[in-house]
Amino acid sequence: MIFKKYEFTDEQWATIRPTLYNEDEEGNQTLIPALNSIVEIGFICKAFNEEGSCTDLSTMYSVDMLLNEDVESLEDYEVWPDPDNVAHYFSGDESLYIKSYCLVPEHSESPFCVITESDEDLAK
Repeated sequence: MIFKKYEFTDEQWATIRPTLYNEDEEGNQTLIPALNSIVEIGFICKAFNEEGSCTDLSTMYSVDMLLNEDVESLEDYEVWPDPDNVAHYFSGDESLYIKSYCLVPEHSESPFCVITESDEDLAK
């Protein structure tokens, strides 16, 4: 399984969303074989004031997807928040996201991806 996060404008999501589903003769929709699950997160609040009200609401629509294989048409919409700044994981399993995050070349030196000697000792 591959866990990736995406952001779209409203127009982009309205165009892309239908391409992620197959529809049968009766109008029932199922995800395309490349996808396992989609969770539409919506507009994420990036900052709150002391009262807990949102002071910085993203203008981008966030969507999390659990994929069976990469979907080329979605690549331009991938986003990579640091794993410690992620609110949603599929089945609470953050390792799926961290694995995808660490496969991105520019994240190879991230502290989330570097295995330390103490990590190696724990694995023994």
